[in-house]
Amino acid sequence: MRRLKILLYWLFKTRNNVGFPELLAFLFKPGVKRISTKFIRDISETDDCYKVSFIPIEQTLYWPRECSIEGISQVASETFDRKDWHYYQKDHTPVSPDDIILDVGAAEGLFALSVINKCKQIILIEPNDYFVRALGMTFQAYMDKVTIHHIAVGNKEGEITFDQDSLSGKVDGSAASGPLKKITTVDKLLGDARITYLKADLEGYEMEMLKGAKTTIQRNRPKIAITSYHTENVATEIIHEIKSYVPEYQYYVKGIFQEMGKPVMIHFWIDE
Repeated sequence: MRRLKILLYWLFKTRNNVGFPELLAFLFKPGVKRISTKFIRDISETDDCYKVSFIPIEQTLYWPRECSIEGISQVASETFDRKDWHYYQKDHTPVSPDDIILDVGAAEGLFALSVINKCKQIILIEPNDYFVRALGMTFQAYMDKVTIHHIAVGNKEGEITFDQDSLSGKVDGSAASGPLKKITTVDKLLGDARITYLKADLEGYEMEMLKGAKTTIQRNRPKIAITSYHTENVATEIIHEIKSYVPEYQYYVKGIFQEMGKPVMIHFWIDE
């Protein structure tokens, strides 16, 4: 049903930079669990986490036992499969040796781990208690170039509820949806710190994060790879917001999500 919906969107509504050969490849490709077997070498268990090793990289990822390990298939496919619409390093947004990456919504940290030896520095922001504990183990050998902030980010400072019981943990303004978490803005958290790459996946809270990152984006003009398919997101609003900060940004949308035909990702860059 999901693939049929995407086909219908492509035929009658929106293509989001998906060509016909790419659409055919998507319609007939295997599921993420099978695709992920090309990238996952081994999964073992310890008392409080899973240890995951991968074929494309030599580093080990630690995954909290509180979160279902089934999610690793999706994450591995999105991180290593260059044809995946969720892949962050598409044209114009590859990670470069001098990049200082701000990873907002780092979750388990596989994107950061996959580029740890390709960039200069990484700043991780993640409010989930379980993932933050695991991130500390994953990046223990890289603390000279990795900073982990255990906090949520939006367009204001204060406290907010957070659902952290799944891979799709999200900031939620509704009552009793999860534990209270401190929330701040990217601008407040980073101050004058420099970034050159902004990766963001906030399960629908992307716009609120952007509103609190205006000064950081205006000052640094980073490459941006941001998810746009979540229910709360409207891609045109994200594009308008970012270009209102820096009109020089070029951008393109990528991928078709089965709900409303939304683009999966938006990539921004500046031609120098």
